Amino acid sequence: MKEDRGKITRRLFLGKVAISGAIGAGILAALGALREVIPPLAKENKKFTIGKLYDFPLNTLFLIAAHNVFIYRDYEGVRALSAVCTHLGCVLEATGEGLQCPCHGSRFNDKGRVLSGPALRSLAYFKVDVAPDGQLLVDISQKVSYDKKLKIM
Repeated sequence: MKEDRGKITRRLFLGKVAISGAIGAGILAALGALREVIPPLAKENKKFTIGKLYDFPLNTLFLIAAHNVFIYRDYEGVRALSAVCTHLGCVLEATGEGLQCPCHGSRFNDKGRVLSGPALRSLAYFKVDVAPDGQLLVDISQKVSYDKKLKIM
């Protein structure tokens, strides 16, 4: 009997398909994990003005949608808080209890700390300053602590 070496058996074919599928799934999982640790390469302006101090109501989170930043003003000063969920980058919504991700349900308190997941990291605060023309200037390239706010004189 002659053996046909060029012929692919069903078992060999299914084995190759299974190995290819496992390799593909591994590559996709690795790319998803890298997205968490490598910042996006999008070119965006890191500094922008948002208006005058009194344009923002007291004790209210005000969303600057063009830059995905919440502005919070109280009697002590002004803070800029990231409006981007630390889980997968969805834009957060303000609720009565704080902030919530409409995509995957992560919840944050009004200080940006995680209340429930899947997000694991707190939200970032950005530097707020006053531009020469008197407008508030937010610099999202400079992260600051919660206590570092633009003081109101």
